[in-house]
Amino acid sequence: MMSVSTFKKNAFHPNQNGFSLIEVAIGLLILGIITTSFYGVAKQLFETDHKQTELANMRTLQSSINIYLTVNAHLPCPDTDNDGKENRSDGISCDAREGYLPYSDLGVKSKDAWGNEYYYRVNSRAENAGYITEICQSASVLGKAGAGQKTNLWLCPETNLYYCKAAGGPSDCNSVCTDTCVNTIDPRPNVNGVASDTPPFFHLITPPVGTVSGTANLNIYNEDAAPYDGSIDPLGGGVVAVAVSWGANGKEVYRYDAGHVSCGSGTAAENINCTNSRDFVDIRTGSGRDFMTWLTVNQAKVAIIGRGDLK
Repeated sequence: MMSVSTFKKNAFHPNQNGFSLIEVAIGLLILGIITTSFYGVAKQLFETDHKQTELANMRTLQSSINIYLTVNAHLPCPDTDNDGKENRSDGISCDAREGYLPYSDLGVKSKDAWGNEYYYRVNSRAENAGYITEICQSASVLGKAGAGQKTNLWLCPETNLYYCKAAGGPSDCNSVCTDTCVNTIDPRPNVNGVASDTPPFFHLITPPVGTVSGTANLNIYNEDAAPYDGSIDPLGGGVVAVAVSWGANGKEVYRYDAGHVSCGSGTAAENINCTNSRDFVDIRTGSGRDFMTWLTVNQAKVAIIGRGDLK
């Protein structure tokens, strides 16, 4: 039988098999490096997957906006109470120029790949019924109903061509027309002899057309076009609506309306997107990347021409 003294000698002998404190420390260090590397790779894969998902969401959203426009002959207004539906208290003009995306009206997801709501901004003149029903205003892309305003619309009876005052008005019209141009005829289809009060309110000659850019349109800049002050032409001309996902940092940097905003902690370009200005930067790189899609008046015209509503 082993004596107690022999047991103690064997149990605490300095040459026994096992790990020293240095070996354990090295092992823990290696394990930490492996774990950190794995976490970094996993996080990168996670974010890459989310970015790809959001790119797909944006393609779907762009398609849904075009379908909505083709079916309804107008764009939806912003959603101001986050119920998924547009808000226009008078049935004509938008309640606000910014808000949440009317996802229910468009038939798209209510949140982006990171679980945050989308932002939706439109031409600021869409808040005014006088502009939203004015055929020569780009805000009229958002017109849903109302008596059409023909103040700036001129018709040459000879050629049956219309001209907007913004493009020269009667002077342009008279250059191609010997008859007196008139601005009392509504170009929209008549219903039982009465001009319809339904959309579309915009027309083929609604700005932007030629060298006329239109009023209160949004500007979309390439991220390399700093300082985003108009000294470099924007990517999108005559943009009347833009939808934005604030990306991976959407819980820290976001804007939905004046009461739901957290700006200033993002990159310079991201902060521009967050200020409720008419300028947006299409950020495609970096941690502050925002995902967006937009619609121009010219794209709206293409979507409506197939309906036969535009002359």
